[in-house]
Amino acid sequence: MAVGVEGRERAVAAARARSGVPDLTRRDVWSTREPAVVRAILADAEVDRAQPWPQTLLSDYARYWRDGVRTAYEGPAGELRRRTSTAVLAAALTADEAYVDAAADGLMLLCEQTTWCWAAHESFATARNEVAGDPDEPYLDLGAAETAEILAWADLVLGPALDERVPGLRRRMRRETRQRVIEPFRNDRRWHWLGLDGRLHNWNPWIHGHVLAVALFLEDDPQGQLEVTDLVVDGLSRYLDAMPADGGCDEGYAYWWNGPARLALALDLLDRVTDGAFAPWSCTPLAEMARYPQRVALGEGWYVNVADGSARPDPNQPWHVLHRWGRYHEDADVMAQAAAHRDLPIAPVAGLGRAVLGLTDDTWWNAAKTELPLPKSTWLPDVQLFVARDESGLTLAIKGGHNDENHNHNDVGSFIAALDSTPVLIDLGQPTYTALSFSDRRYEQWVVQSGWHNVPVLDGHEQQAGPGYRATGVVVQENSLALDLTQAYPETPHCRRVASVEDGAITIADEWEGSAAEHFVIAGTPIRHDAGRLLIETLNGGCAQLTWNADLGAGHLERRAVDDALLEGVWGPTVHRLVIDCAGESFRLTVRRGERP
Repeated sequence: MAVGVEGRERAVAAARARSGVPDLTRRDVWSTREPAVVRAILADAEVDRAQPWPQTLLSDYARYWRDGVRTAYEGPAGELRRRTSTAVLAAALTADEAYVDAAADGLMLLCEQTTWCWAAHESFATARNEVAGDPDEPYLDLGAAETAEILAWADLVLGPALDERVPGLRRRMRRETRQRVIEPFRNDRRWHWLGLDGRLHNWNPWIHGHVLAVALFLEDDPQGQLEVTDLVVDGLSRYLDAMPADGGCDEGYAYWWNGPARLALALDLLDRVTDGAFAPWSCTPLAEMARYPQRVALGEGWYVNVADGSARPDPNQPWHVLHRWGRYHEDADVMAQAAAHRDLPIAPVAGLGRAVLGLTDDTWWNAAKTELPLPKSTWLPDVQLFVARDESGLTLAIKGGHNDENHNHNDVGSFIAALDSTPVLIDLGQPTYTALSFSDRRYEQWVVQSGWHNVPVLDGHEQQAGPGYRATGVVVQENSLALDLTQAYPETPHCRRVASVEDGAITIADEWEGSAAEHFVIAGTPIRHDAGRLLIETLNGGCAQLTWNADLGAGHLERRAVDDALLEGVWGPTVHRLVIDCAGESFRLTVRRGERP
């Protein structure tokens, strides 16, 4: 981020005075919200009040080490954060003392937790051969940052009400965030997410943005606030400098909301507290980064997904963040994509700070809902992602890249074919995270292996993980992408793939030396399978037809139960894989709109 010393000094100096931060304790800030939005938040708060508060148990925490299960603890911990955030919003919207008390209960429960760190990240405990977090040695991870963020924004929104109803709570909130977040951030620079080794990912802006809110709203020591804000600016600069010039995100659309979008929110907050003096929006490549979601949108809630991304993520994202981003750049298409989701509710689960800023953004609430803009063709050369649409309703997406990307799957050259927005030949995406997910046993998971992506097995070899396993010889045209897959495999003489979409057909043409078995992962229901042809009922009830050289026979159609809740929520209880053993050294697949028999 091209921010000079003078600009940074202005930013941290203005942060001391918190200039530009609205007084969110004023009733008029909240009183003009749309009744439907308010009703939805209050309805959730009422349901919550009728239920006991979630409990976070050590036995659930220990399951990460015992049997690899993360969700047993992360589920109730996340529910505690969501419920507390909802109570804070309800109290801010109504000034009802019952909601203030509920918010205070949640905030105290968060303060009382022994650790805010998620077990999968608690390397300090692992190093001690223990499973319990140590309050005297807190680990600053996403869980700690997410929790501290709630305390920070709750203090900003409800400070006087908390002082009146529960004197002493705000002092406790400051003590906990100082010990668990501010001091570890200031005094320990070993955190991998700082990116000091050059490896940057979504943790960087996600945590830095939350630390910034804590420093601005909870840190009372002026010098400490200056130091933390300066370190935050430095960390965000490092992340932005590492982003590709094409605005692409190798972690995919689902993680875009917790990477680039977290960066945008942090920059927006810095811009607010400096009354515009920080002015980061001209920095390269922020304008391109804001366009990424529209470039990978398939429509109807489906997205081109890569790595650990879901093809159908939760639509209740903080679209107001993208809308403000578009306003800063005066980008009509970016604003239009955000406004296309204008009628979705504010979701506290995406972060209390995001919800507060969304609820108080009058321009967002006055934005007219528009149609989703879908570019005809997109090529992102840095992340090597190509997306092209045909007037027939077919969309082709294919990636090059390498097999050492963030949240990596072994998927160089894999493609997605969608009909009427719905993926037919698919990337399975993210499974439920366990102890395997980011360990040296990651590639034991079937969904990350190249055998469960739309790429061939060559001479009996699947692709391997590592930066050297990559695409080369990439050639892009308006409707096609050609790339060499040779280096993505061990001991493979040659393989080249050309993917195109035009005239109502997606075509995949492969050439290789040696032997090959083509693999295609399918969502939907096979309804007819013959030599050289497969008809599929898509997940939205359409019909897609796959054809290939009938001399190769029908291939082998495997049915696999989806034994993972996240994946089943996207693809249903089963998926299929078509395996075609190829004679010769070339293969051609065509995908078209089909007709039911």
